[in-house]
Amino acid sequence: MPVLDKVLDKDKVLKVEICTFKGRVLLTVTKNFSFPQNVVRDDSRFEPNDHVFIKGKNLPVFARNASVVIIAHTRAGDRFSFPGHVAVSTEVQLNVRISQVEAELLPDRRRFYKVSAEIPCVVSTITRGENNASPDPPLEFIIEDINIGGIFLKHSERVELKEEDSLAVLVSDVSGDTEFVAKILRVVKTPEGVIKGYGCQFLFLNARQEEAVAGFINKLQLDQRKLEKAEAVSQ
Repeated sequence: MPVLDKVLDKDKVLKVEICTFKGRVLLTVTKNFSFPQNVVRDDSRFEPNDHVFIKGKNLPVFARNASVVIIAHTRAGDRFSFPGHVAVSTEVQLNVRISQVEAELLPDRRRFYKVSAEIPCVVSTITRGENNASPDPPLEFIIEDINIGGIFLKHSERVELKEEDSLAVLVSDVSGDTEFVAKILRVVKTPEGVIKGYGCQFLFLNARQEEAVAGFINKLQLDQRKLEKAEAVSQ
């Protein structure tokens, strides 16, 4: 059981989901919510009467004392599950009382879930065996999909890379300028033998880099869901 003290505060939780016990998502919020800063005592039990507070407009209204599950998505990419009960529910405010039971760290789905993207990036260094090359100017690529474990790079006509090459990849759209080291695991080609791109695995991710990737994946997922909802309404 991880100790969640000082982890689940509003500055480190990117997204909150209110779900049924069967996993159906009832409400998703990415702003205007607050978490208790000390939700777990040293013995990993909840302090009683801690609440999650959500404010908004046109919120769904739930029955008082209805049983729900709160899923907290942290900047580090972890998902924590909290059983709770609805204390207050109106169209502008939802208060959920966290039950005094142990929290659950949910499996990391992001390691297996790829998010499609069109993210400009540059490769500043290529390492092949013991040899390093620094193209001038750096090579421009597009990240076509991303997950917490790696990226797929669209092919650049300026260079042909090989499996086992290591790359220094600079991305400016994740969290300012963030540089990653990635290793090419596979070279993807068309049936005619033309290179389409490179499947790469991240190497040596530190906490800040992993938080940046996780935050960007969560944002992409949220944007995609908004687009799907907008398309459904327009039909």
